[in-house]
Amino acid sequence: MNKKIRPPAVAGAFYPNDRDALLNEIHGYLAGVEGDGEPDKVMAVISPHAGWYYSGHVAGAVFGAIAVPDKVILIGPNHRGVGVSVALDNPDGWLFPFGVVPIDKEMCASLLENSETMESDAAAHAWEHSLEVIVPFLFARNPKISIAAICTNTHDMGEVEEIAVAVAKTAKKFGALLVASTDMTHYMPDEAARKADHKTIDVIKTMDEKALMARVVGEGALCGGPAVAILLSACKKNGAKKINLVRYATSGDIEGKRSSVVGYGGFTVPV
Repeated sequence: MNKKIRPPAVAGAFYPNDRDALLNEIHGYLAGVEGDGEPDKVMAVISPHAGWYYSGHVAGAVFGAIAVPDKVILIGPNHRGVGVSVALDNPDGWLFPFGVVPIDKEMCASLLENSETMESDAAAHAWEHSLEVIVPFLFARNPKISIAAICTNTHDMGEVEEIAVAVAKTAKKFGALLVASTDMTHYMPDEAARKADHKTIDVIKTMDEKALMARVVGEGALCGGPAVAILLSACKKNGAKKINLVRYATSGDIEGKRSSVVGYGGFTVPV
Protein backbone atom coordinates (compact mmCIF):
# COMPACT_ATOMS: atom_id res chain seq x y z
CA MET A 1 0.00 0.00 0.00
CA ASN A 2 1.35 3.40 -0.97
CA LYS A 3 1.88 5.75 1.93
CA LYS A 4 0.59 9.30 1.82
CA ILE A 5 3.50 11.65 2.61
CA ARG A 6 3.32 15.44 2.90
CA PRO A 7 6.23 16.99 0.95
CA PRO A 8 8.11 19.91 2.48
CA ALA A 9 6.72 23.35 1.67
CA VAL A 10 9.62 25.63 2.64
CA ALA A 11 12.79 23.49 2.50
CA GLY A 12 15.45 25.53 0.72
CA ALA A 13 13.80 28.78 1.79
CA PHE A 14 13.18 28.79 5.55
CA TYR A 15 15.78 26.08 6.21
CA PRO A 16 18.36 24.10 4.18
CA ASN A 17 17.18 21.61 1.59
CA ASP A 18 20.25 19.40 2.09
CA ARG A 19 20.32 16.78 4.83
CA ASP A 20 23.85 17.46 6.11
CA ALA A 21 23.51 21.23 5.87
CA LEU A 22 20.20 21.08 7.74
CA LEU A 23 21.48 18.91 10.57
CA ASN A 24 24.71 20.93 10.89
CA GLU A 25 22.72 24.16 11.16
CA ILE A 26 20.33 22.66 13.70
CA HIS A 27 23.17 21.43 15.91
CA GLY A 28 24.77 24.84 15.63
CA TYR A 29 21.66 26.38 17.18
CA LEU A 30 21.57 23.69 19.86
CA ALA A 31 25.30 23.93 20.66
CA GLY A 32 26.04 25.65 23.94
CA VAL A 33 22.51 24.94 25.16
CA GLU A 34 22.71 21.17 25.45
CA GLY A 35 24.38 20.47 28.77
CA ASP A 36 26.07 17.46 30.34
CA GLY A 37 23.26 17.06 32.86
CA GLU A 38 19.75 15.76 32.39
CA PRO A 39 17.62 17.87 30.03
CA ASP A 40 14.61 19.63 31.53
CA LYS A 41 11.32 17.73 31.52
CA VAL A 42 8.62 20.11 30.37
CA MET A 43 4.93 19.91 29.56
CA ALA A 44 5.01 22.35 26.66
CA VAL A 45 7.00 24.94 24.73
CA ILE A 46 6.32 27.98 22.57
CA SER A 47 8.71 28.49 19.67
CA PRO A 48 9.01 30.94 16.74
CA HIS A 49 8.57 29.90 13.11
CA ALA A 50 10.46 32.39 10.96
CA GLY A 51 13.31 31.36 8.69
CA TRP A 52 16.05 29.82 10.78
CA TYR A 53 18.48 32.61 9.91
CA TYR A 54 16.31 34.98 11.93
CA SER A 55 14.79 32.88 14.71
CA GLY A 56 16.75 29.61 14.81
CA HIS A 57 18.79 30.76 17.79
CA VAL A 58 15.60 31.32 19.81
CA ALA A 59 14.20 27.90 18.86
CA GLY A 60 17.57 26.35 19.64
CA ALA A 61 17.58 27.89 23.12
CA VAL A 62 14.21 26.28 23.78
CA PHE A 63 14.75 22.81 22.34
CA GLY A 64 18.39 22.46 23.32
CA ALA A 65 17.55 22.45 27.02
CA ILE A 66 14.55 20.11 27.09
CA ALA A 67 13.80 16.40 26.85
CA VAL A 68 11.69 15.65 23.78
CA PRO A 69 9.47 12.57 24.25
CA ASP A 70 8.49 10.22 21.46
CA LYS A 71 5.14 11.92 20.84
CA VAL A 72 4.56 15.62 20.12
CA ILE A 73 1.42 17.67 19.42
CA LEU A 74 2.11 20.84 17.42
CA ILE A 75 -0.31 23.77 17.12
CA GLY A 76 0.27 26.76 14.87
CA PRO A 77 -1.38 29.41 12.73
CA ASN A 78 -2.75 28.99 9.23
CA HIS A 79 -1.04 31.88 7.42
CA ARG A 80 -2.75 31.37 4.07
CA GLY A 81 -6.27 30.91 5.38
CA VAL A 82 -6.76 27.79 3.25
CA GLY A 83 -9.04 25.00 4.44
CA VAL A 84 -11.04 24.56 7.62
CA SER A 85 -10.59 26.80 10.65
CA VAL A 86 -9.20 24.04 12.90
CA ALA A 87 -7.26 21.61 10.72
CA LEU A 88 -5.54 18.38 11.71
CA ASP A 89 -3.16 16.96 9.13
CA ASN A 90 -3.51 13.20 8.84
CA PRO A 91 -1.21 11.70 6.17
CA ASP A 92 1.25 8.94 7.04
CA GLY A 93 4.17 11.29 7.53
CA TRP A 94 5.95 14.54 6.71
CA LEU A 95 9.00 14.47 4.46
CA PHE A 96 12.19 16.38 5.32
CA PRO A 97 15.69 16.32 3.82
CA PHE A 98 16.69 13.85 6.55
CA GLY A 99 13.70 11.51 6.01
CA VAL A 100 10.08 11.06 7.01
CA VAL A 101 8.67 11.98 10.42
CA PRO A 102 5.58 9.82 11.01
CA ILE A 103 2.16 11.18 11.84
CA ASP A 104 0.87 9.54 15.02
CA LYS A 105 -2.46 8.02 14.02
CA GLU A 106 -3.47 7.17 17.58
CA MET A 107 -3.03 10.76 18.75
CA CYS A 108 -4.88 12.06 15.70
CA ALA A 109 -7.80 9.73 16.44
CA SER A 110 -7.88 10.91 20.06
CA LEU A 111 -7.87 14.58 19.05
CA LEU A 112 -10.73 14.08 16.60
CA GLU A 113 -12.67 11.96 19.08
CA ASN A 114 -12.49 14.67 21.73
CA SER A 115 -13.23 17.69 19.50
CA GLU A 116 -16.27 18.49 17.39
CA THR A 117 -14.52 21.57 15.98
CA MET A 118 -11.36 19.93 14.63
CA GLU A 119 -11.38 18.31 11.17
CA SER A 120 -8.83 16.40 9.11
CA ASP A 121 -7.74 18.72 6.29
CA ALA A 122 -4.56 18.31 4.26
CA ALA A 123 -5.18 21.48 2.23
CA ALA A 124 -4.72 23.70 5.28
CA HIS A 125 -1.27 22.20 5.92
CA ALA A 126 0.01 21.78 2.36
CA TRP A 127 1.86 25.13 2.16
CA GLU A 128 1.93 26.08 5.83
CA HIS A 129 5.40 26.66 7.30
CA SER A 130 4.60 27.39 10.95
CA LEU A 131 4.93 23.78 12.14
CA GLU A 132 7.23 22.44 9.45
CA VAL A 133 10.16 24.64 10.51
CA ILE A 134 9.95 23.37 14.11
CA VAL A 135 9.85 19.61 13.46
CA PRO A 136 13.57 19.33 12.58
CA PHE A 137 14.49 20.71 16.03
CA LEU A 138 12.33 18.01 17.61
CA PHE A 139 13.87 15.34 15.38
CA ALA A 140 17.40 16.47 16.26
CA ARG A 141 16.60 15.99 19.94
CA ASN A 142 14.72 12.70 19.44
CA PRO A 143 14.79 10.91 16.06
CA LYS A 144 12.01 8.57 17.26
CA ILE A 145 9.33 11.28 17.36
CA SER A 146 5.89 10.95 15.86
CA ILE A 147 3.66 14.01 15.61
CA ALA A 148 0.12 15.33 15.42
CA ALA A 149 -0.15 18.70 13.66
CA ILE A 150 -2.95 21.25 14.09
CA CYS A 151 -3.20 24.65 12.40
CA THR A 152 -5.91 27.14 13.25
CA ASN A 153 -6.93 30.78 13.03
CA THR A 154 -10.03 30.56 15.21
CA HIS A 155 -10.64 33.55 17.47
CA ASP A 156 -13.74 32.01 19.05
CA MET A 157 -13.00 31.43 22.74
CA GLY A 158 -15.51 28.59 22.87
CA GLU A 159 -13.57 26.80 20.13
CA VAL A 160 -10.24 27.63 21.78
CA GLU A 161 -11.39 26.00 25.01
CA GLU A 162 -12.94 23.01 23.24
CA ILE A 163 -9.74 22.33 21.31
CA ALA A 164 -7.73 22.78 24.52
CA VAL A 165 -9.77 20.02 26.17
CA ALA A 166 -8.99 17.63 23.30
CA VAL A 167 -5.32 18.59 23.32
CA ALA A 168 -5.03 18.25 27.10
CA LYS A 169 -6.69 14.82 27.15
CA THR A 170 -4.57 13.54 24.27
CA ALA A 171 -1.31 14.91 25.66
CA LYS A 172 -1.99 13.36 29.05
CA LYS A 173 -3.01 10.00 27.56
CA PHE A 174 0.08 9.67 25.37
CA GLY A 175 2.65 11.60 27.40
CA ALA A 176 3.04 14.05 24.51
CA LEU A 177 4.95 17.31 24.48
CA LEU A 178 2.83 20.31 23.40
CA VAL A 179 4.38 22.86 21.02
CA ALA A 180 2.75 26.15 20.03
CA SER A 181 4.21 28.05 17.09
CA THR A 182 4.14 31.83 16.90
CA ASP A 183 6.13 34.91 16.01
CA MET A 184 5.46 38.16 17.87
CA THR A 185 5.26 41.72 16.53
CA HIS A 186 5.67 42.21 12.79
CA TYR A 187 7.33 45.09 10.95
CA MET A 188 7.60 47.69 13.69
CA PRO A 189 10.63 49.75 14.72
CA ASP A 190 12.78 47.73 17.10
CA GLU A 191 12.16 49.84 20.19
CA ALA A 192 8.39 49.80 19.69
CA ALA A 193 8.42 46.07 18.94
CA ARG A 194 10.26 45.27 22.14
CA LYS A 195 7.87 47.39 24.20
CA ALA A 196 4.81 45.73 22.65
CA ASP A 197 6.26 42.25 22.89
CA HIS A 198 7.15 42.57 26.55
CA LYS A 199 3.56 43.56 27.29
CA THR A 200 2.50 40.37 25.52
CA ILE A 201 5.13 38.34 27.41
CA ASP A 202 3.72 39.67 30.68
CA VAL A 203 0.25 38.44 29.65
CA ILE A 204 1.59 35.04 28.58
CA LYS A 205 3.24 34.69 31.99
CA THR A 206 -0.18 35.04 33.66
CA MET A 207 -1.33 31.97 31.66
CA ASP A 208 -4.65 33.77 31.05
CA GLU A 209 -5.70 32.65 27.58
CA LYS A 210 -8.66 35.03 27.48
CA ALA A 211 -6.51 38.04 28.27
CA LEU A 212 -4.00 36.89 25.67
CA MET A 213 -6.67 36.54 22.97
CA ALA A 214 -7.97 40.01 23.83
CA ARG A 215 -4.47 41.33 23.18
CA VAL A 216 -4.19 39.33 19.97
CA VAL A 217 -7.51 40.67 18.67
CA GLY A 218 -6.91 44.24 19.84
CA GLU A 219 -3.20 44.62 19.11
CA GLY A 220 -2.31 41.86 16.63
CA ALA A 221 0.26 40.79 19.21
CA LEU A 222 0.92 37.24 17.95
CA CYS A 223 0.36 35.66 14.54
CA GLY A 224 -0.11 32.35 16.38
CA GLY A 225 -2.28 33.77 19.15
CA PRO A 226 -4.94 31.04 19.06
CA ALA A 227 -2.26 28.32 19.16
CA VAL A 228 -0.67 29.88 22.24
CA ALA A 229 -4.08 30.34 23.90
CA ILE A 230 -4.92 26.67 23.28
CA LEU A 231 -1.57 25.61 24.71
CA LEU A 232 -1.97 27.73 27.86
CA SER A 233 -5.47 26.42 28.49
CA ALA A 234 -4.46 22.79 27.84
CA CYS A 235 -1.46 23.06 30.15
CA LYS A 236 -3.57 24.45 32.97
CA LYS A 237 -6.04 21.59 32.54
CA ASN A 238 -3.08 19.22 33.00
CA GLY A 239 -1.89 20.96 36.15
CA ALA A 240 0.62 23.57 34.94
CA LYS A 241 1.12 26.58 37.19
CA LYS A 242 3.73 28.69 35.39
CA ILE A 243 5.47 29.42 32.11
CA ASN A 244 9.06 30.63 31.69
CA LEU A 245 10.55 32.93 29.06
CA VAL A 246 13.70 31.27 27.71
CA ARG A 247 14.82 33.84 25.13
CA TYR A 248 13.48 36.93 23.39
CA ALA A 249 14.99 38.57 20.32
CA THR A 250 14.08 40.50 17.21
CA SER A 251 15.23 40.14 13.63
CA GLY A 252 17.18 43.33 14.23
CA ASP A 253 19.52 41.40 16.50
CA ILE A 254 20.54 39.31 13.49
CA GLU A 255 20.35 41.79 10.63
CA GLY A 256 21.30 44.94 12.52
CA LYS A 257 18.37 46.71 10.86
CA ARG A 258 16.18 48.34 13.49
CA SER A 259 13.63 50.27 11.42
CA SER A 260 11.31 47.29 10.82
CA VAL A 261 11.66 44.05 12.77
CA VAL A 262 9.85 40.88 13.76
CA GLY A 263 9.87 39.69 17.37
CA TYR A 264 10.53 36.14 18.55
CA GLY A 265 9.91 34.56 21.93
CA GLY A 266 10.72 31.09 23.26
CA PHE A 267 8.97 29.71 26.38
CA THR A 268 8.80 26.48 28.38
CA VAL A 269 6.07 25.16 30.68
CA PRO A 270 7.56 23.06 33.51
CA VAL A 271 5.99 19.73 34.42
